[in-house]
Amino acid sequence: MSNQLLPDESEPSVFVPSDFVAFRFVGFELDEATGIIDFEFRMLGAGSVAPVDFVETVTLALPQDGASGDWVAVRPVLPLLGAVIGLSYYKAAAPPRYELDVDGVTASAVAFLEDALRHGLGEFAYRAGLPGLLDTEIVPLRPLAQRAEPHDLGEERLRRPLAPVGGGKDSVVTVESLKAAGLEVTQFSVNPNAIMRRVAEAAGVPFVEARRTIDPLLIALNSRGARNGHVPVTAMNSLIAVAQARLLGLGTVVMSNENSAAEPTLVWDGLPVNHQWSKSLEAEVLLASAIEAQTGIRGGYFSLLRPFTELRIARKFAQTIGYDHAIVSCNRAFRISGADPGWCGECAKCQFVFLAFSPFMSRERLVGIVGTNMFENEALVEGFRSLLGLDAHKPWECVGEEAESTVAMSLAVRSPEWRDTAVVRRMLELAPELAVGDERMTGELFETRPAPQVPAVYEEARRAFD
Repeated sequence: MSNQLLPDESEPSVFVPSDFVAFRFVGFELDEATGIIDFEFRMLGAGSVAPVDFVETVTLALPQDGASGDWVAVRPVLPLLGAVIGLSYYKAAAPPRYELDVDGVTASAVAFLEDALRHGLGEFAYRAGLPGLLDTEIVPLRPLAQRAEPHDLGEERLRRPLAPVGGGKDSVVTVESLKAAGLEVTQFSVNPNAIMRRVAEAAGVPFVEARRTIDPLLIALNSRGARNGHVPVTAMNSLIAVAQARLLGLGTVVMSNENSAAEPTLVWDGLPVNHQWSKSLEAEVLLASAIEAQTGIRGGYFSLLRPFTELRIARKFAQTIGYDHAIVSCNRAFRISGADPGWCGECAKCQFVFLAFSPFMSRERLVGIVGTNMFENEALVEGFRSLLGLDAHKPWECVGEEAESTVAMSLAVRSPEWRDTAVVRRMLELAPELAVGDERMTGELFETRPAPQVPAVYEEARRAFD
C-alpha cells in the first residue's frame, strides 16, 4: 500500500535532487480480489545517501456481475504502465539513469518510455532549466521480453469500446459519434470529479472509474526541495484505460485527442517542446505500438478525433444537444477539490474554448455555457494575444493551434454576434488583418487530416462525425 506520511525522522528533512544518481522501477503487486495494483519505485542516492522509496496505487473497477475479470489480459500492460507512471516520481530528482528492474518489458515499451521522458517531460525540463534530463539513460536490468503474438480483438469486442471522458467538448463528440455508429460504448475516467460524472450521466451510457493514488511522500517532498512540474498524464491515464478495458473484456480504448495537439508550444535548442505531447499523433503511434508489443492486441488504442482540428470539433459540439449544462473546459476547475467550481472564465483554456465556440454559437448560448461573456472582459486581451501567437509563444495549456485561434478571432471580428464586444474590437486594433481573414487557412482547418488506419467499425464512427 502507499506510504503514509512517516515520522519526520524517517523522511528526508531536505530533499536535494543532485544527491541521487538513479531512479528504479522496482516492481508491482496485484490484488485481484480488490483491483488494487501497487507500483513500487526507488530513488537511489550517491554514496551514503539513503534511498527513497515510493508506492503508487492504481485501483481498477471490477466487473459488476461479480466475475473476477480477465487479469491474465491485464498483466502484460502493467510493466509499461508502471514505467510511465514512474515519471511522476523520477522527476523529483531527475537523475541521469532510469532503471527498469521488472520482467515483461518489451523493446517497444522501452522506446515509448524514452520518448515519454524526452518529450513528455520536455516542458518540465525547459521550465526547470534541465537540458541534461533529455539525455537520461533508460536501463533495463532484466532481459527484454519478446513481442506478444499479434491478434485481433474480434468483432464483438470491437463493438464495445472504452472511451475516456474528461468533462469537456472533445470526449462528448467522441462518445456521441460512437453512439451514432451503433457501438456499445462504455465511458471511463481516472479519479473522476463532479464535472466528469455530470457529462457521463448526460451521455446516458455506462460509466466506470479507476482510482490513481499518488504516494503522499512525493507530495511532502515537493515542499522540501524535490523538483515538480508537468508530466505526460494523458499517457498514464491511457494505459490505465487499456488495463481497465482488458479487465472488463471490452474492446478498443478510443481517445479524444485532436490533430491540433501536435503543434509544439515552443522550440528549445532545436527540440520541439509540446505541453500536449502525450496527446499528439507521435505519442499515439508510439504508444499503440508499445501496447501491441506488450499485449499482442492490434487496434487496441487510438484517437477517434485524430483527423480533426479543435475548430472542427467545436463546430461538431455546437451541433450537439444535451450537454451545454454539463461540460466544463477549464483547467482551474480540475485543480480545485470539493464542490464543482464551474468555468473560471479567465484561464487560457477557458479563453481558447470560448473563442473556438464563438463562430458556431449565438452569444446567448455561449454565455449560458461559460457563465460570462469573455469577449467583454478587457483584462483578457493579453491572453487572447497569446493564443493568436502575437506574443513569444502560446500558453502552456491544452489549447489549439495559433492558426485556429487566428481564424476564430477573424470570424468573430466579422460576426454581427461578436464584433461589437470590447475584446474583439481591441484585437482588431492590434491585428487589422483579422478584418480580411484567410480563406485558404480557414479551409485547411476544416479539412480531414491524415490519421492512422483504424478497424473498419470505427471508420463508421468517424463518418458519423460529419
